[in-house]
Amino acid sequence: MTVIRSFPGRIRFAAQDAAAVQLLQQQAEVALDQVKADVAVEYNPRTKRGLLIFEKDAKLTDLLVDVIESMTQTLSVSSSQQALATADGSSLPAVSDAGQEGEIENPVWIISKKVLNHYMARMFMPPTIRPYWTMFNVAPLIWEGLKSLRQRKLDVNVLDAAAVGAALAMRDFNTAGTINLLLDISETLEEWTKEKSRSDIAALFSGDSKPVWVMRDDEPVAISPDQLVVGDLVVVRSGARIPVDGVVAEGTALVNQSSMTGEPLAVEKSVESEVYSGTVVEEGRIIVYAQSVGSDTRFAKIAKILQESDDRKADIHSQAVKMADKIVPFSFILSGVVYAITRNATQAAAVLLADYSCAIKLATPLAVRSAMLEAAHNGAVIKGGKYLEHLSQLDAIVLDKTGTLTEARPELVNVCPMNGYTREFVLRQAACMEEHFPHPVADAIVRKADEEGLIHAEDHAEVEYILAHGIATMLDGQRTILGSKHFVHEDEGIPFAGAEDLIAECSGAGLSLLYFACGGELAGVLAIKDPVRDDADQFIRKLENMDVERIIMLTGDGEETAAAVASDLNIEEYYAQALPDEKTALINNLKEQGYTVAMVGDGINDSAALTTANVGVSMKHGADIAREACDVMLTGERLDSLTDAMEVSKRVMRRIKRNFMFIVASNTLFIGLGVTGVITPALMALLHNSGTVLTCVHSMRPMLPEHSE
Repeated sequence: MTVIRSFPGRIRFAAQDAAAVQLLQQQAEVALDQVKADVAVEYNPRTKRGLLIFEKDAKLTDLLVDVIESMTQTLSVSSSQQALATADGSSLPAVSDAGQEGEIENPVWIISKKVLNHYMARMFMPPTIRPYWTMFNVAPLIWEGLKSLRQRKLDVNVLDAAAVGAALAMRDFNTAGTINLLLDISETLEEWTKEKSRSDIAALFSGDSKPVWVMRDDEPVAISPDQLVVGDLVVVRSGARIPVDGVVAEGTALVNQSSMTGEPLAVEKSVESEVYSGTVVEEGRIIVYAQSVGSDTRFAKIAKILQESDDRKADIHSQAVKMADKIVPFSFILSGVVYAITRNATQAAAVLLADYSCAIKLATPLAVRSAMLEAAHNGAVIKGGKYLEHLSQLDAIVLDKTGTLTEARPELVNVCPMNGYTREFVLRQAACMEEHFPHPVADAIVRKADEEGLIHAEDHAEVEYILAHGIATMLDGQRTILGSKHFVHEDEGIPFAGAEDLIAECSGAGLSLLYFACGGELAGVLAIKDPVRDDADQFIRKLENMDVERIIMLTGDGEETAAAVASDLNIEEYYAQALPDEKTALINNLKEQGYTVAMVGDGINDSAALTTANVGVSMKHGADIAREACDVMLTGERLDSLTDAMEVSKRVMRRIKRNFMFIVASNTLFIGLGVTGVITPALMALLHNSGTVLTCVHSMRPMLPEHSE
């Protein structure tokens, strides 16, 4: 809900639905009841415009404006929750079909009606009434300017009011009315472009309100999406959208995951395959076991990130807004200079009609928002405009090895018992400890125990996680630990003497080792195979081609494992056995050297480094804390999603600079033509607003190469 115009006794506002208007009326009545005043509310659901009518008093006007503005934040939060999911798990609303509620009305139709009404009124209204009708229509505009002046602001509202006021002072009512019409059209287009951008984000991750089918007593039953619960078996047929995150319990289907991962082709999903809410079954039929519903689904969280991204505006966005406000006084100065030289009020007024600030303020955030939308569509969710800007400046990138450059599904390939312990004991107890921690290596150990049928009952005390070192617990009164060599041997003082040959036998080139100790002695070694991702080498080469000067691999594994992976990927700079504080120190050191640094990681031990870097990037399978701490989240399996996002960021920064040059050049030309009398003020206003619209349209064009400029 936003205030369009306000003046004593009347406030015109925009609201998305009648429910919001009803809430406004209630709050307005409560506010005015204290001063014994009444208020009437009119609302047109088709145009989504409303009017508050009350006693003509400036204090009441300010009071009601405050009421509307205080509601804006509440309603934006409420609409975000509705768009994502209500607390009881309802799903995202669909982008409505034509003619249904929620449709964004065609701006051509809106503008056509405004123009038709304006010229019909001018044609059929008696000449004696037209001046008063014009003054009535422009009064809100002038009032907004006066209000800004009263608040000691010299902004666009003052500039617009001065332009219209100058036309009225010259008794050029046709020009004043035309300027008001063009400003109204510009405002309509601004609202439409912003709403279109928001709806595009919703459309990318939209669910629908159609009934979903779930199994009840072995029979499919249609229920409302908000009735879905974890554990439901959801039936999804060809052409239907999957409404939950879960795993396929029955059937096979081709699923289009482009909205989630950026993959252009449908992917075959069969029993035990993961599927995501918001993706679409192109062919086949599957039954999905629901693991997350409503606001807990992955795409709902992504949509929330995008909708909240305005809170993290890019520096270039903030600079554009500040610059736009700073330009306004110069427009008045230039107008005064023109009048002093020419003594022609029309030429002086022309300067006020082609301000630079309107287009600058509108085009920059639209470009940023469109770029973020495109990056999300290609598998990289950027949590704010400032991180998009940082992506365009990256010249150093730090990569965690496990789960980033290597597969997110490592395998336990060997278990070597020592000092009289059995292989079964080592694997069972290791799995029992690791099952408490969601990490790919922990999953590998637990999976291996399950495959061998080892039941790992809770025989130990509470498990303690020691960041970047390992885990510890008490088992039958003995301290039991599992972790890196640094943790087990150096920190805990577990002797390795006499076990060197067995350790060497268990290890191999490129294998990661975990050491298991019980009661102060080494009980076994677990060897983890973590194969390099198929696309990792191509990803590193792309980074090199994008002029990233420093590409650094970090890992908590030993030197031998780190060297093997670095050699496979031709990475010259790497650090083994890196602890969280060492990762953070490295990033701080790079920043002190003047680098703009990205950190890519997925583990709990990466969270501090993710926060420290200019841009923290987490993989979709990462630990919860890593996904929270990151600034960019890769939603698919493609590492290339990050390079795509970097390319988008570079292109949008270039586009913003080009927009600025176009805005300055075109409006300077219009001012020159107006000052010299070549064009009329009305035509100048038309050209200025047309240029603003063209800049906005250009800002919303896609960024990637297939749409390159």
